[in-house]
Amino acid sequence: MTPKRAYDRIKQLLGDRCAFDVPMAPLTTWRVGGKADCLVRPETAEEVTEVVRLCLEYNVPLRVVGIGSNLLILDGGLRGVTILMRQGFNQFQVEWLDDETALARVGAAMTMAEAVENCIVNGVAGLEFLAGIPGGIGGGVRMNAGTRDGDISRVLHAVTVVDGDGNVRRIPRDKLVYRYRGLVIDGPYVVLEAELKLRRGNSTAIREKVDKIIAWRYERHPYDLPSGGSTFKNPEDQFAACLIEDAGLKGYSIGGAEVSRKHSNFIVNTGEARAADILALIEHVRQVVFEKFGVMLEPEVKIWGEKDVAE
Repeated sequence: MTPKRAYDRIKQLLGDRCAFDVPMAPLTTWRVGGKADCLVRPETAEEVTEVVRLCLEYNVPLRVVGIGSNLLILDGGLRGVTILMRQGFNQFQVEWLDDETALARVGAAMTMAEAVENCIVNGVAGLEFLAGIPGGIGGGVRMNAGTRDGDISRVLHAVTVVDGDGNVRRIPRDKLVYRYRGLVIDGPYVVLEAELKLRRGNSTAIREKVDKIIAWRYERHPYDLPSGGSTFKNPEDQFAACLIEDAGLKGYSIGGAEVSRKHSNFIVNTGEARAADILALIEHVRQVVFEKFGVMLEPEVKIWGEKDVAE
């Protein structure tokens, strides 16, 4: 079944918020990648629901992109429909369950930095571990974003999604299965909102803690160059960065992609990288580390799309 009928109906629904052959490189933190066949920018749960249902009806592939971190889109681009969650889902509301416990309802399009800032303003503590992490709340929920200081699964109370059948579902924490850097929900889904169970805090103290975390991250991570964030998951009881550095790969490059000289678990775009360069470097690092240490690193970043540029 041709996707054109689905595209036409989505265009009728969203108007100028539906566009075709859209370059994805400017929409990712790596600044690489090909074009999306159809890029849509829904602003309401009803619009997301209708887009999902139309993709299901016409058997059209569907992807969801937020801030575009932790994501490598290949040079051939994305087939089907790509939902860009960057507008209309940026609410932040705090409900006090008692004198010390807060429930923050955070829209999927809000960046983690904005969520942390809202917590500071409202005197809500418990989300400081997200400070300095690029990305949005929706992607953070899907990826179980976190650091050595914690991850989203520890504070998540419930998540509201549009499931693969186009139904809005609120799923409580005890019905979710989290793993390291991932959330397991049956079938495809689009995150709309996260409910985070946090606690009362002092805004000044929270600000000081957040500033220290951000300074620590900027001192150690290569935020001066485009990257996708941490490239590989840490193997059990080991650090990917240490394995990569011990393998002699720090500073190793292919084309415009380079293993960061500042932090070995970051692959950076030095200016002219293509997605093919980054993908080749990912595979080279995995192979060399495996040959030297018998550990096959697993990418933390999602790799989507077609390798070859469509003619």
